[in-house]
Amino acid sequence: MRNLALLCCMLFCILSYSQETRKVITGKILFDDEAVKDAHIINKNSNQGASTNDFGLFEIPVAIGDVITFSHINLQKKEITITQEIIDQEIFLITLKGKTYELEEIVLEKPKSIFYVDPEIMPPPTVNAKTLNLPYANTIAKKDYAVVKFRSGAAVNLDNLIISLNGNLRREKELKKIKLEDKALAKIRKYFTDDFFITDLNIKPENIYPFLNYCYKKNIINYFNKENNLAVTRILIQESRTFPQKKTEITLLEEK
Repeated sequence: MRNLALLCCMLFCILSYSQETRKVITGKILFDDEAVKDAHIINKNSNQGASTNDFGLFEIPVAIGDVITFSHINLQKKEITITQEIIDQEIFLITLKGKTYELEEIVLEKPKSIFYVDPEIMPPPTVNAKTLNLPYANTIAKKDYAVVKFRSGAAVNLDNLIISLNGNLRREKELKKIKLEDKALAKIRKYFTDDFFITDLNIKPENIYPFLNYCYKKNIINYFNKENNLAVTRILIQESRTFPQKKTEITLLEEK
């Protein structure tokens, strides 16, 4: 009886060790027999990620039974379960399919009258204070730098920084710098797919841009500019675990 219990314990330890030990496999993603660059690969069991290089190749640690997802901005997402046959292959080939986009309905409008004038050929007259000769028509409104909204969803109140910025010139320089950072975050958002944020990272659609602002302090812009997309992917996976989903508006300056 003791020997049987000892044998069961040994088998359990061997199985547990085999499940926890992962082997790095090499794969290649193809579309129409062409290598796919910058595809995203996520191990859903270990939360480890990778991306393909210029030749469509990638490496990722796996174990038998792990579920691996493959996604690309222009291709359909695919999931596979790792088997011993896949691990034994020298290079595991994955073929992705193109996305199918449904076109919106076409509405046939009422035929235009013979008296219709195309505004591109003959633009309508401009009506404003200057053409109407109103008082103060040539007055130029002063730019308001108090609050600025960005594409990424961040809001910046520059009036709160008057002491540190000391003047409009400094405020304009700071605003220009923040706009560049916002543009970089927008590029990162465009690079990764919606499935990556929503399915793999469990980020709500309305919180994707706030989440990128949340990750700003981890130097994701610097890694992305250096084309170190694997580092960016790892940071996004790690930060998604602590991101407060209820917080839907984050300012760039708050996170600095």
